[in-house]
Amino acid sequence: MFITKFSIEDWIGNQNRGCVEPVHSWQEIESAIRELDGHHKTLITLETDSETHMAVGGGSGKYVVYLTFDNESFHYLVDPSKLDMDEFVIVGGQEGVYSAKSCVDLKTTLKAAKAFAELGTMEESVIWEKDEVVERV
Repeated sequence: MFITKFSIEDWIGNQNRGCVEPVHSWQEIESAIRELDGHHKTLITLETDSETHMAVGGGSGKYVVYLTFDNESFHYLVDPSKLDMDEFVIVGGQEGVYSAKSCVDLKTTLKAAKAFAELGTMEESVIWEKDEVVERV
């Protein structure tokens, strides 16, 4: 397994009752992703001992997923076949507006998460868009 731990957010009102768990198997990560409900459980982060991580947010059929190897350049999972509309998704306990193409289905999410969790790679059969952090000087 490439990742060493994963965090699960569980929001009760405005308090996160989530936890960080060591990783033992892909099945426990898959189960945690499937438990995302878009209301209380809205974010899972697959972590390493460095800045490399993947975040999976949302739930109930709409997932927002990003991956970073250095916490400066981010790769977002997308579905370019979707119309250019806005979707409301709760991620990290807060409702946000995301483009429809940034909201992917469970099958795509699980495929990308498994490749990252087990091998530390970006799944090649899905589509990623790259975005970078811009710093003002």
